[in-house]
Amino acid sequence: MRSPTAAWLLALLALPALAFDLQGHRGARGLAPENTLPAFAAALSLGVSTLELDTGVTRDGVVVVHHDRRLNPDIARGPDGAWIAAPGPAIHALDFAELQRYDVGRLRPGSAYAAAFPAQRAVDGTRVPRLADVFALARRAGNGEVRFNIETKLSPQAPDETLAPEAFARALIAEIRRAGMAARATIQSFDWRTLAVVQAEAPEIAVVHLTGATFPDAPRRVKDAGGRTWSPNVTALNATTLKEARDLGLQVVPWTVNAPGDIAATIDLGVDGLISDRPDLVHDEMRRRGMKLPQPTPVLP
Repeated sequence: MRSPTAAWLLALLALPALAFDLQGHRGARGLAPENTLPAFAAALSLGVSTLELDTGVTRDGVVVVHHDRRLNPDIARGPDGAWIAAPGPAIHALDFAELQRYDVGRLRPGSAYAAAFPAQRAVDGTRVPRLADVFALARRAGNGEVRFNIETKLSPQAPDETLAPEAFARALIAEIRRAGMAARATIQSFDWRTLAVVQAEAPEIAVVHLTGATFPDAPRRVKDAGGRTWSPNVTALNATTLKEARDLGLQVVPWTVNAPGDIAATIDLGVDGLISDRPDLVHDEMRRRGMKLPQPTPVLP
């Protein structure tokens, strides 16, 4: 058995070191329904180095890809075709078969969410996928390089809506190992309790510490938590905070960067990558700069 230190080194070496890490946020949320196979297919077909996604665990233990702890009324319709009412059912309160009854293939017309993503193409009939389905999609695309940045969606403020941190992390670790994707996966979270479990029990899987817009002394706290990669809200990133992170040996990949001007300014800072709902617009800026683009691997969902 490898020592934890050796396993951590292998995980670190597996991370993209020199290439710019273009991550498609929730697949490609600006182009297709978030966290669905159509969104991941759009990202793979365009070309990204990493698929960023969110996970929950159903009542019967299936690791699924969904952002919110509960079904979101702005994206979910019930078996009758009607938009669900708030609050939606918790993912963890549903068996996988029950979850499959909901359509998450378009944004609710007239919602603020729909207004924010006017280029998103609806794909009616789309269901919440399993994490295993996303891995299988990448295999069908023939893409043996794309990475998976997988977030655990839970909160200490809502402990009854999800598995406990330890059980959640272990379910995700098991799914990644079952797929043979440990070398290509990172587990990220705002809830660092899950990351501590991964660091202790699956050191071959790298972790990413997420922080929001206001998180004092974030780089130092990430380092003290044993982190190697800091993923801040882009509004918290500037030359000073980036230098603090660099001085601590951290990689920096901010979220979520969508507007062309913001994409350019963020790349100008010298980050290791960025997370975007519009990887097509990031492509435009990278191409303008002569940066190497991720290889597209066209695939149907």
